[in-house]
Amino acid sequence: MKWRRRLSAPLVVIAFLLSTTASAHALPASASRVETLSGAVAGRTFDSNPNHVEFLGIPYAAPPTGDNRWRPPQPPVAWKGVRKSVSYGPACPQLPSSWLPEMLGLQQMPTDENCLFVNVWSTNLHTSSRKPVMVWIHGGGNIEGSQEWPPLGPALATQGVVVVTLNYRLGIFGYFSHPALTAESSHHSSGNYGLLDQIAALRWVKANIQHFGGDPDRITVFGASSGSLDVCDLVASPMAAGLFRGAILQSGVCVDGLAPTLAHQEGDGIRIAKDLGIPEGPAALTMLRAIPADQLLHKAAEEQNVDFNPTLDGWVFREQPAITFRAGRQNKVPVLVGSNMDEISIFASPIVGGKSYRPTTLESYREWLGKAFGDHGNDVFSAYPAHADSEAPKVFRELDTDYEFGFGAWLLAQEVANTGQDAFLYSFTYVGSGKFAPLGAFHSEESILLSKKYWTSWVHSPEDETLSNILIGYWTQFAKTLNPNGKGLPPWPPYRTASEDAQELGRHVGQIPVPRRDRFAVFEKMLDEQLKR
Repeated sequence: MKWRRRLSAPLVVIAFLLSTTASAHALPASASRVETLSGAVAGRTFDSNPNHVEFLGIPYAAPPTGDNRWRPPQPPVAWKGVRKSVSYGPACPQLPSSWLPEMLGLQQMPTDENCLFVNVWSTNLHTSSRKPVMVWIHGGGNIEGSQEWPPLGPALATQGVVVVTLNYRLGIFGYFSHPALTAESSHHSSGNYGLLDQIAALRWVKANIQHFGGDPDRITVFGASSGSLDVCDLVASPMAAGLFRGAILQSGVCVDGLAPTLAHQEGDGIRIAKDLGIPEGPAALTMLRAIPADQLLHKAAEEQNVDFNPTLDGWVFREQPAITFRAGRQNKVPVLVGSNMDEISIFASPIVGGKSYRPTTLESYREWLGKAFGDHGNDVFSAYPAHADSEAPKVFRELDTDYEFGFGAWLLAQEVANTGQDAFLYSFTYVGSGKFAPLGAFHSEESILLSKKYWTSWVHSPEDETLSNILIGYWTQFAKTLNPNGKGLPPWPPYRTASEDAQELGRHVGQIPVPRRDRFAVFEKMLDEQLKR
């Protein structure tokens, strides 16, 4: 059985950009004070406008430590007085990433198992009006990432929305399954703690955001890479019903493959526990919860064939998300969804320490197809043929980009449209300058423009700002009206199965045929076979 990819090594990218560098200023406590259900918080301004305020490091759940490790998130512990919310909480436990020097100029960032925090950016405090809300789910293969990457808050909040970002448990802390955990659960489930964290954070937003000037009835959830896959899972899960009214998915969906089963993930958990020296028996969970976080993190990294990702557990998911969407049983919300023309190029780039495999000859390309697709290897070669060694790298880039991203984005748009909801499909084609130019329109590049925080090696140009303003306009307009169209923006019609066009987002902005759509039939055939098993 081939499980859906988690968008991580060797196909992992942290959709993370430079940490926010906007100067922050102290405010009188009364000016920045907001009451939440757990207690009062005081923020700070994020630019020179005294009405532009950020609140950082607000707990939305109790620390997931000790007996709370590998349990659904618990309510936050209330506090007395005013909590000073002017710095990010630590990221959830993860190993250092080779992307960090390019993204943040750091080798490592602060992490802690006590990491369940949200952050809010608002330009609408202490008014009677309520602005739409955008809740960001960060990427990183569900094993890496942080609430502060990319720094979307300042760029988007100044366009008439309230922005929320959050941490959620990652890797072995967020997606570990074990029969003893399943037996302990009243829902007979284990794993999916990271996804449950996201649901808890959305519930926190729903209950508290009006105090920050946000409208709890106009919440859009959005994410990139594995964060986008998680958004797709939230749309599929009945547990997230009513928590948001729209979704934006940037290069990652849950409809083009199968989530691993609980039994499969429990088997991985048994093996990890055994490797940690934990004997089976009633004391196993107590012993597992007593293991230091750093030891768990490094042991998980040694397990090459373990995939920490959302699981078909019978609680968060009653059926495969791919089946949910195919049958039209998902939460009925409009979506804005898309992929980039050269997604996978960045994964092998030395700019970010990429080491993803790339075939360099016709023979190695054919060999890779056989290993990846088995009996369908020849079918895939017929759809993506190469006739000489020199053609293999380019064809492979097109194939793997479509297989991992382009096909799924198109399929999600089609399945949402089939339910009568609007789907706005895009193809991001913008090519940067300097050392990024050979990479084309690479994975997560649009997040650079959405945040207006450019990577260390990025060569800035006026064209960047032009497209950046269009993207920010589309994304925030969708949050406001569930339609990206607005004054001064190029028209973007919803996806229609009859025409199969997508909105090109690049140096040209407008409708084009879905790129390489004629080749997707081979992926449709393979998916049909998976879903019938």
